[in-house]
Amino acid sequence: MYCPHCGKKRDKNDQFCISCGKELVSEPKGIRSFIVRWLPVLVFFIIGSSLTGYYYYEESVTNAAIRSFEQGEQLAEKGDYKEAQNKFEKATAQRAQFPAAELNQNIMNSAVTIEDTLDSAEKARKKDNYTDALELVDDAEAELNQYKGPLMTDLQNDIASVRTTVMVAELKFDMKGKKSIEELQPVLTRAETLEVDEAKEVANQIRNQIIEFSLNEANKHLKDNRFSKALYAVEDGLQFNSQNEKLLNLKTVIEKRKNAFEEEQQKRIEQAMVAAAKEEEMNRTNAIELIDAKTSVTEYNELKITGSVKSKATVPVSSIGASYQVLDSKGKVFRKGEVYINPETLYPEDKGKFDFTIYEIDKEVKNLDEYTVQIDHFTWYVE
Repeated sequence: MYCPHCGKKRDKNDQFCISCGKELVSEPKGIRSFIVRWLPVLVFFIIGSSLTGYYYYEESVTNAAIRSFEQGEQLAEKGDYKEAQNKFEKATAQRAQFPAAELNQNIMNSAVTIEDTLDSAEKARKKDNYTDALELVDDAEAELNQYKGPLMTDLQNDIASVRTTVMVAELKFDMKGKKSIEELQPVLTRAETLEVDEAKEVANQIRNQIIEFSLNEANKHLKDNRFSKALYAVEDGLQFNSQNEKLLNLKTVIEKRKNAFEEEQQKRIEQAMVAAAKEEEMNRTNAIELIDAKTSVTEYNELKITGSVKSKATVPVSSIGASYQVLDSKGKVFRKGEVYINPETLYPEDKGKFDFTIYEIDKEVKNLDEYTVQIDHFTWYVE
């Protein structure tokens, strides 16, 4: 037996404990003995069971939170950010102190925001609102810059892809309706700065359009024999594609036609010079043509001479004089002199007239009708 107060051994019949001096209360033998023997074991069992239950409960909660966390990571890797967001929220609800889950939850919040922003950018692009679309892409990029990590790389790629799509769409929109190389050149410069296949394709389309502009412009000038402007238009196009077969062929055609035209023009100039020399010679030596010259007798027995001339000159001539001689019936010179043509100036193809009378004819001359007149030559001034 033991003292219930100090635990020292005692005899079963003792009234007081010889160690601590406290009264020993007698109890029913069976209950007291059971309690004394099994109470420590019972207390240990209860505490152990509680601790074991608590441990297993905490372990199950932790495992559930970890499973949610891992599922969230898998969904995030697949790009399903909204579902991943739900899993990380669940993990933080299951385990309050879970920093990694809290961090990933914040990242997923930003990822979802970025996705929504990029969707809005796509909608703006489809409405041709390229400035608004690019501003939304910039907003998404600013949101992304708050975080680093592998997941951010995927989002960076998404942002870059949307930005490229918007910029390429804007290039295609801007190249429409352009009517000159000067209008297309800035669009081409922008396309060449984007090192993606779609932009390269747009750049090629712009170059082809520029070449068509050059061909059309060159052909238009070529039809009017403006060879220098035609060659300039071709050279404009070759700056963007120096090996273009159409432009090179057209350049050859222009140069050949230019040479042929210049040779023909030189011939025309030479012919014109010859014609001009002949014309000048005619104007100086053979400008006046005699149409007719007649003699008649007046009622006063005077000899009257009338005639007309025509100008064959190509320029106006003036002060035209006609040298004449009057022949008698035997062909002898009876009188000679010079008379002036009226009007004073004749233009090309104009006609003029002259007339004069010979007075004081010898009284022995009986028949004046037999007299004739001859025009020796003309004199004139070329204006």
